[in-house]
Amino acid sequence: MGLTILSLVAIFSVHIHNGLFMANNGYEFALALLGGSLAVLLEGAGKLSADRAIAH
Repeated sequence: MGLTILSLVAIFSVHIHNGLFMANNGYEFALALLGGSLAVLLEGAGKLSADRAIAH
């Protein structure tokens, strides 16, 4: 949850004024990280995650 909020803050406070593409220091990479962190947040880390190995 914290990584998604951090990505949103980075996008809107630093990168949004530079446009989309990374060549201009845009928010393209931060948006990809946001998508990945949202996917892990919603679906979980899976059967091979370190959290599951520690819990058992």
